[in-house]
Amino acid sequence: MKRTQILSEILTEEKLLDRIKVENFLLVTLKLRPCSRMNLPAELPNGDSIGKKIDEKVFPKLRQLQGETDPQKRLAAIASLKRDMRRAFETIVLSSEHYKAHLNWAKKLGLHSRLVAVRPTLSEFYLYNDRKIGNRLKRLMREREKLRAKAYRNATPTMDRVRFAYPEEFEGSWLKEMGRVLGYPDCCVDAYASDRKKGVNVEQRASQQIETMERHAEIDPLTYFISYFFPCTPNCNEALSRGREIHERLRRDSSELGNLYSSIAEENMRTVRHQPEIIAEYRKRANSHH
Repeated sequence: MKRTQILSEILTEEKLLDRIKVENFLLVTLKLRPCSRMNLPAELPNGDSIGKKIDEKVFPKLRQLQGETDPQKRLAAIASLKRDMRRAFETIVLSSEHYKAHLNWAKKLGLHSRLVAVRPTLSEFYLYNDRKIGNRLKRLMREREKLRAKAYRNATPTMDRVRFAYPEEFEGSWLKEMGRVLGYPDCCVDAYASDRKKGVNVEQRASQQIETMERHAEIDPLTYFISYFFPCTPNCNEALSRGREIHERLRRDSSELGNLYSSIAEENMRTVRHQPEIIAEYRKRANSHH
């Protein structure tokens, strides 16, 4: 199939978010980044309603668990709940038309894909071109498992929940390798890893930087060339040159694609700007379920 035909087909595909089509599929296909990652089900077009469906399926068991005081029964109930959550994820997410469309497009574009379970109801979906990247991913996932097992063994009642759930986020060497695999500039990856190590809230830092800089200068949204990427500064030359290179390359293929990418970068910047509020809102919603 000719590339122009593939481009026009993928752009009209309704089972993929526009951002995912461009950042995850096209940029990897065009070798503009080595690998992409998306979260399932959150980044499917109907991610919210899928999440609700999973919640509804497991909620009765969750209520039961909350009322259980016997430690042995509680452990058994947790194991059973996790099984149900995994089953719900498989039947609702992995058998959905939306997820299948992602697999079909990966095949059409000749990309390798890897699905990695992170939690019973959360998986990461990676796309990459080169088998060497696949091997690096495999090593990263093994290392993450080890870090999580270690955090689990050393858990204390006062331990920060994020450090317990995502210990890899505080492991500099892991973060740096993951950042490089995903195609982020070294300076930004190093700043992110160093902030996490020092206990600096990266989301807060990145949001604050935009707010401060916007007061006296114009920020080019192309610095935010990939979603959920936090540049070392809003005028990082490395990040901006990648964003410009991507924009130029896509614009050459079609002006529609160039415009779409510009609006995605603007949205990415807005998301980073408001990330602290988004996280606070998410936590509030999560706590209201308990």
